[in-house]
Amino acid sequence: MDTSQLTAARQAVLPHADASEWLPDFASIRGRVYLAIAGQIEQAIRAGVFRAGDRLPSQRAIADELGFHVNTINAAFKEAARRGLVQGCTRRGTVVLRDSNEL
Repeated sequence: MDTSQLTAARQAVLPHADASEWLPDFASIRGRVYLAIAGQIEQAIRAGVFRAGDRLPSQRAIADELGFHVNTINAAFKEAARRGLVQGCTRRGTVVLRDSNEL
């Protein structure tokens, strides 16, 4: 990823400065929503918004904020887990598994 792509990725995934308040960028969602959101989670990790051990916002919070059904967000989190980026932990939420330098 070159510098211009990294800058674009940071702008797309940094609507908030704090990782706990991160949300996918609704305006850039194209195609299958769950795949687009999983891609934005990956971009956020690559951009350094999330580090290993960080918790993602709850699926319900993202669904409510973006106006999608929680099942759509759940599918996005499952796709991110399939890619080896995150892991869902009971009573702990969804946790990032890798730092940007590990991708």
